[in-house]
Amino acid sequence: MSTPEEIQNETRSDQPVDLAAAVGQLRLLVCGLGAALIFVSLVLSALVLKLNRDLAAVTNNRQRQVAQLQATQKPMMYVLGELAKYSVGKPELTAIFTKHGLKYSATPVSEQPASLPQR
Repeated sequence: MSTPEEIQNETRSDQPVDLAAAVGQLRLLVCGLGAALIFVSLVLSALVLKLNRDLAAVTNNRQRQVAQLQATQKPMMYVLGELAKYSVGKPELTAIFTKHGLKYSATPVSEQPASLPQR
């Protein structure tokens, strides 16, 4: 059990602190919370900057890939058109095209009316 001196010491520590010490403790607590807030803010800002930089790099790579695909698309479309013209009477090529989801009309592109949109 506790001795009377220990009980007296406990009651003294529970007594209110003077006003200057209370203000000092409060100031220390507010400054610590402010510093923690600034630190968290800086860490999150650095994370957002890193993510934006990565996003910009990915966007630039995708733009370059699209430009490369557009450069090779025109000759490839000509080759595919010629292959489609060649395969009109060939059921084995038609089966391969339909297997891969490619559809084409039996009418060549040059013979289509001008009012129809070309794909």
